Amino acid sequence: MENPAISLNGPEDTQRALLDLVDGIQRSLHLYTPYVEPRLYNDNEVLDAIRAKIVDRPRLRFHLLLPPAASWRRSCPRLLHLLERLSSAMELRTLGKNEPRERPEFAQGFMIADQTALLHLADPRRCLGSHDQAAFGKARELLNFFTEIWEKSQPDPELRRLRL
Repeated sequence: MENPAISLNGPEDTQRALLDLVDGIQRSLHLYTPYVEPRLYNDNEVLDAIRAKIVDRPRLRFHLLLPPAASWRRSCPRLLHLLERLSSAMELRTLGKNEPRERPEFAQGFMIADQTALLHLADPRRCLGSHDQAAFGKARELLNFFTEIWEKSQPDPELRRLRL
């Protein structure tokens, strides 16, 4: 039976989809977002689920490509704390200021679990998008995009003191 994509129409839908995605992770999560939404990334339930999954699966790796921390650290202190505590499993980078951002994917947000499950936010500020547990083609396309920009990214200079 085919597992169709589920529409996400706001923060509540997206939070449920994110919790579902985290619950199913076996090996890796790749996350890119141009906007760190506090209702998702400062939420105790979401961050507790991530923490529990990483503690349960020590080989699990999270690769996060976020905007500079100056734009989100005050609104998402819980995320910052989690990154500090689990820095061996969570790698955080940011794009350089002068990095070109012509492609439409730069305005979108996405999370890819184990190279197949996809939470895609066409509008990350309003948490509008879709969630598909078996989005093989689209997940592969976005993972290729992620890898391309990850290779050009760098550790956030503002977080160097934390060794993140």
